[in-house]
Amino acid sequence: MKKSIARVVLAASLAGCMMLFGCSSGGSSVENEKTSDPTPPEPAQQQEQADSKYAVTIDDCQVTSDYSGKPAIVVTYTFANNSEKATSFVVAISAKCFQNGVQLDSAIVNDIDSQSTMNEIKPGTTTTVQWAYLLDDQSDVSVECTELISFSDAVLAEKTFSVAQA
Repeated sequence: MKKSIARVVLAASLAGCMMLFGCSSGGSSVENEKTSDPTPPEPAQQQEQADSKYAVTIDDCQVTSDYSGKPAIVVTYTFANNSEKATSFVVAISAKCFQNGVQLDSAIVNDIDSQSTMNEIKPGTTTTVQWAYLLDDQSDVSVECTELISFSDAVLAEKTFSVAQA
C-alpha cells in the first residue's frame, strides 16, 4: 500500500513539473527534419539491460520547434517493462539529453503524445514514447537513459544525434 501511495505521489509530482513547462504561449512550427545515428547498442549496454527491470532503446530524433518557436528536438524511445508490476516510462526511466556537456530542458511541442510517457504498461509489454527537449545550439546532442531509481548508475541506452541544419 505504501509503495502504491509513493508511486502516485511521484507520478503526480512529475506531472505537475511537466505542466509547469507548458506555461509558455505562442504559435508553433514543425520542421520534421529527421536525423538519426544507425549505431547499434554496445554489447555491454545489452548486458546491463538484461540485469535491469526495464529495457529502453533510443530510436530516433526529429528537429522541430516548441510552442514559442524555439528550436527543439523530439526523441523517440522504445520502453519495455520487464518488472513484476505495471509502470510508466516517466516513473521507471531517467532520459536526459546533453549539448556541450549541459543537460537540455524539456520542451512542449505539437504532434507528440506526451501523455504516453505517463501511461502505465503491464509487465512484459513494450511501448513507444516521445520526449521533447529545447536545443541550445546546432551542436550534437547525446541522449542517455538510466533507471530513475536504482542503486546502480548503469546506462541502459545512449546515442548521439547530429542536429546541425544544412
